[in-house]
Amino acid sequence: MFNNKKKIVFIICTIAVISTVIIGNYKGDEWEENVREVLYQLKNDSVPSYATEFTDSNGIPFVYYAPENGISAGTKYNPTIVANYALKYYDALHNDTTTRKYFFNCVQYLENNFTLKNNAALYYFNWQQPWYPEVKGAFTSGMTSGRTIDVFTKAFTLTNDSNYLQLAQKLVRGFYITIQDSGFTYKENNAWWFEEIATPHTTTPHILDGHIFGILGLQEYDKLTNNDSTKYLIDKGLTALKNKLPFYDAGNGAIYYDNKKDIADKKYQHILTAQMQQLWKNTNDSTYLHYYNKWSAPLNRDYTLKVFAEKNISGITLVFLLFFFMCSILWLLHKIFFSNKQG
Repeated sequence: MFNNKKKIVFIICTIAVISTVIIGNYKGDEWEENVREVLYQLKNDSVPSYATEFTDSNGIPFVYYAPENGISAGTKYNPTIVANYALKYYDALHNDTTTRKYFFNCVQYLENNFTLKNNAALYYFNWQQPWYPEVKGAFTSGMTSGRTIDVFTKAFTLTNDSNYLQLAQKLVRGFYITIQDSGFTYKENNAWWFEEIATPHTTTPHILDGHIFGILGLQEYDKLTNNDSTKYLIDKGLTALKNKLPFYDAGNGAIYYDNKKDIADKKYQHILTAQMQQLWKNTNDSTYLHYYNKWSAPLNRDYTLKVFAEKNISGITLVFLLFFFMCSILWLLHKIFFSNKQG
């Protein structure tokens, strides 16, 4: 009888372990955030979110920037975030009239909030961002222009309204404006860097994903227009990227987020590997496939092994919770089945 019980416990534990590994690989990253939030609340703390996103009644996002580094940006409509939401709405359309309305509400916001500079369009942020306090005051962004070009090209594909391509073209012209002239482009011979947080006469962070989003936006516009000027910009941007990629490679699959050598967190690891994959598809250049394979390797590791290796308290807690939950369910099923068999 005792040996049978030990066998049953062994079988239940084995199945529970296998189930935990499978569920962890499938849902671990998502559920881990919920566990982390509970752990912070238990410690009478709050989850450190310095940029909390909300949407208004029109589906347009706005952001509350908590005070950081002595900077209180407060609540702002951020064109980059608006463009991000527009692209999410576009991906989720599926003949949904509300989502379509929200998409075009975001499009209209982006139409109404750029600044023209010699017939070129730029988005100026008339407040100081809190993450890089050395970048003082208002700034502009190649990432914002790239994401918005992508939005306008998608609005064109939905409506065939050439006005959206004209708006995108004005943003493309903005890529020629140097950072010294209050644009966002660093021009170094054949290598042009599109800065995400750009203001003249200061050291800027050269954020990797921001530069790439600028290039990807140009590539979306080029697919529709086959424009020589856009190809020129793409070529300059890709040259700068290929020159700089070794600098951003932190080794062992890790990535530097910016020129301060801040390590990209899990969110940006996903973003940057997806960007490498997209650039490889767009250019067929094996350089990007190389970095995609290298940087995606940590994301493909078994979730359970990964959280223990990283000493990730939230992840480890989730693994134990899943294991005990599966053990409880399996033991309950065993008891039910055994009692029915006895009866």
